[in-house]
Amino acid sequence: MLNFLSLSVALIGLASSPQATAPSLDRPCSFISAADMSDLVGTRVTGATDEKFRCKYALGSGWLETKLMDFSLRASKDIFDYNKNRGQAVAGLGDQSYVLGATLATRLGDVLIVVDGSNAPRPPDNAKLKAIAERIVRQIP
Repeated sequence: MLNFLSLSVALIGLASSPQATAPSLDRPCSFISAADMSDLVGTRVTGATDEKFRCKYALGSGWLETKLMDFSLRASKDIFDYNKNRGQAVAGLGDQSYVLGATLATRLGDVLIVVDGSNAPRPPDNAKLKAIAERIVRQIP
């Protein structure tokens, strides 16, 4: 099972290597640039701001955010369980994934990945939410 602390240390170690642009859990925007997010959602993203465990992408008068959280935390489990109990399963993404409205929650080992488009002027559809989460999942060892 993937351990969040081990993953954090591994990814931080990658960031100190010559390839300093490697994704890091302490820099969630490092997984998807603003330009790449624009391509994924089909809307111009004007900026991306790391806010500790989340990346906030500016979309016109709203935003979309991605969160990378330690699944052992109660808040992470609560978010995941809420989507699991009220949403729909998403096949082929991480260990388990559920979408509820404009929010997708994916568990990958000890990491919870949340893609939340509920604050976007035009929330992304399920296919776009999944494409965003897939991009992140592929970069987590």
